[in-house]
Amino acid sequence: MPARADRQEDYLRGYVDALLDSRRPGLGLRARAVNPDGSVMLTSRTCLGPSQKREIGSLLIDTGHIKSVLWDLATDCDKPVAAPNTPPPDKPSVPIDVRALPETELFTPLMADPRQPRFSMSYQNYHTASNRFSAASVALGEYFGFAQGLFGESGSSQIGIQAAVFALFNLDAPSSDLVNADYWVGFPLSYRKGPWSYLVRLYHQSSHLGDEFLLGNPGINRVNLSYEELEGLASYEWERWRVYGGGGYLIHSEPQLAPKQLHAGAEYIRPRAAGKFDFVAAVDLRAPEEIDWRVSRSYQAGMEFKGASSRRVRLMLEYYRGRSPNGQFYRESLRYTGLGLYFGF
Repeated sequence: MPARADRQEDYLRGYVDALLDSRRPGLGLRARAVNPDGSVMLTSRTCLGPSQKREIGSLLIDTGHIKSVLWDLATDCDKPVAAPNTPPPDKPSVPIDVRALPETELFTPLMADPRQPRFSMSYQNYHTASNRFSAASVALGEYFGFAQGLFGESGSSQIGIQAAVFALFNLDAPSSDLVNADYWVGFPLSYRKGPWSYLVRLYHQSSHLGDEFLLGNPGINRVNLSYEELEGLASYEWERWRVYGGGGYLIHSEPQLAPKQLHAGAEYIRPRAAGKFDFVAAVDLRAPEEIDWRVSRSYQAGMEFKGASSRRVRLMLEYYRGRSPNGQFYRESLRYTGLGLYFGF
């Protein structure tokens, strides 16, 4: 019996290590111990944040082979201080680990940001200063990672590309006119160590009015809006909460715009709030210098479902108030409520 138990433990340890290498590469995750009660203790080469631990634990438990997940102290950023006069243990040198084409982002996408590159579709009730109409907001976007590196115990870095098209349709028009389309491409560099993650990206956005909208509004003052912005954000996770903040600076814009912008927000998640569904809520705030630092606010709340892989889908109630995020109408006051479906990793 002991030999059989040892074989079972070795099999489960190998299964866990292989699964984590496949689904969460680049973190150096390993099963340090497999216990008879079905629990497993994990360790990693870098400290991990709350959301990372939560998702890794769900990944293993959902296989049906693991009952619970424990974490080695090495995965925490706040490591215990050694007792006085106790020499630190010798540590083996840790090689640099660089992996090509990572599947997930180190800097978690912003949930309530209307200009987050992703796949989504929303029905929205638009209220502007001069018009009210039913709108469909569609985003077709993606993140593609080029490389991710783990450098000793200093954390993980990642570089990639983001691209998206954000389109707005007037559903009350006879042919559901395309009102505005924003084309967006960026090059993000991200870094993560435990609950802290950082993002620096340079991105370009150009904005265009739809042909049918122009034909139906011959007197509209069209703006040839395009710009390049350098943006930096820092994010901190604590238990079920995440807060982030930072800003951006326009390197070039047409027409000439005031260059500075502040950006902040908060997110909350309650895992397994209804069966396998998580409750999620978020707020995103932007204050551009161009509109005298007036704050635009985006709120979302709803349910999220994660599959056996890292793919997820969210059904969200939406509320927005401030200046329009649609490029051609950036000076126009806007308020909308809606229901959106979001897809991602």
